Amino acid sequence: MTEMEWLAATNQIPMMTFLDGKGSDRKLRLFFCWLARQLPELMANDISRHGVEAAEQYADGLLCDRERETERLVLQDRVKLLVEEECFDMAAIVREAKLRLSQRPKWFFHYPGWGQAPHSPHVIRDIFGNPFRPIIIKPSWLTPDVLGLAEGIYDEKAFARLPILADALEDAGCDNEDILSHCRDGGPHVRGCWVVDLVLGKS
Repeated sequence: MTEMEWLAATNQIPMMTFLDGKGSDRKLRLFFCWLARQLPELMANDISRHGVEAAEQYADGLLCDRERETERLVLQDRVKLLVEEECFDMAAIVREAKLRLSQRPKWFFHYPGWGQAPHSPHVIRDIFGNPFRPIIIKPSWLTPDVLGLAEGIYDEKAFARLPILADALEDAGCDNEDILSHCRDGGPHVRGCWVVDLVLGKS
């Protein structure tokens, strides 16, 4: 894939194929958490919802390996109960259970409904930026105002404040048009947004 193809892509499959082995586990996990939330058939029960929430917590370092294993066992028991009650067909349960806390959520790449989620290519670019032009942020731009805004945006998923972050960065001397325009482009933006991650030092 070329840079021009990346920027113009409207199909997420070649984008994710290109990212294989390049994107961090954290960013991949956050993308798949967002993606799962866009698929009603995958989020129709509490097993999937709980699994996505736990996976998002694990991506953010809020769930240690031991806690993750506890979550996995709890979800496993709940899946078994659903099977016994014949509430869902086995294939659906297996797909949903796999989402819970896989080491690296590549399995979801093969889920048949994921390609139907709207805005996926834009969200991939929001999370991974332009892999052909990595950007290094200047320490002088990381003022208390900039850091405070970025932390609030990330913790509260308050992406409507990104234009305010752009203003704060500009006031701090940021003249990088890719950073500023991304904050002001109207989104959609999600947790893992490359500008917020860049400010907060997340990979």
